[in-house]
Amino acid sequence: MIASLSKSIFMFFVTLIGVTALSFALSHLAPSDPAEIMLTNDGVAPTEELLQKKREQLGLNRPVYEQYLSWIANLLKGDMGVSIKSNREVSNDISEALPYTVLLAVSSMALNLIISVPVGIFCARHQNSVMDKFIQMISYGFISLPIFFISLVTIYIFSLKLRLLPVISTGSIKGLIMPTVALSLNMTAVYIKQIRAVVLREMNKDYVTGLYSRGISRKSVFQKHIFRNSLTYIITLIGMSFGVLLGGTIIVESIFSWPGVGKLAVEAIGHRDYPLIQGYMIWMAVIYFAVNTGVEILYKLLNPKTRGYGG
Repeated sequence: MIASLSKSIFMFFVTLIGVTALSFALSHLAPSDPAEIMLTNDGVAPTEELLQKKREQLGLNRPVYEQYLSWIANLLKGDMGVSIKSNREVSNDISEALPYTVLLAVSSMALNLIISVPVGIFCARHQNSVMDKFIQMISYGFISLPIFFISLVTIYIFSLKLRLLPVISTGSIKGLIMPTVALSLNMTAVYIKQIRAVVLREMNKDYVTGLYSRGISRKSVFQKHIFRNSLTYIITLIGMSFGVLLGGTIIVESIFSWPGVGKLAVEAIGHRDYPLIQGYMIWMAVIYFAVNTGVEILYKLLNPKTRGYGG
């Protein structure tokens, strides 16, 4: 376990260097000029003299590799830089947006699990019944719909027609409802199919038939064996999805103006805010490392057979 964790930490730092270097290079290849954007937003005509002065002030006149190495050196000191757009510490901007993304991720995942786990198990235990076929048909429908379309339909129904919820979220609990629903619908449809498939696979294994032949009740077999063995896959699925949600669902946060890290990243890209873009990339890398490591530990705890492998 310790050797595996040490290897994961090493690979995390290697990946972090690669991801930040690549994102740094790609950001600087874009045609727009952050100095020009800043001057324009301030209502100042961007003359060449002012542009040069602004670039020098921001350090953009140096070669890209020098800017990156300087950024890495500051990062090792705990300094993620100052946002070009807001002129505030990047860590402050991310820490302010982070609670909103965490709230949206938790609420979406909670709603998803409340619906998908019992429905997926029901479909598996009633395979090929009328209800199973009906639920599968509905699931295919939601899976095929893009998230931006679901978001727009949600706004049309709950805001424009029923006038129950605000079109633009303000970070309030009421404003959380539509982003949560929009995120959950597509994810729930996927989870129902995945949970149904994994439970069916466990139900059709030979050991289940053997347990039934010993006179053990179906309820006991399902709770103590089938569901427990299926849980490792479900936890892996949750971990992967939760990592994406914590990274900030850019489309949903942008459509509903939910003030999370996803919306913050979109604004940073639009303003060519290099320090904030890099800060977002670090957050994404940390989240995926933490989630994947947590899932791996839980998997080994739930499945003792894997503890002897990989350290």
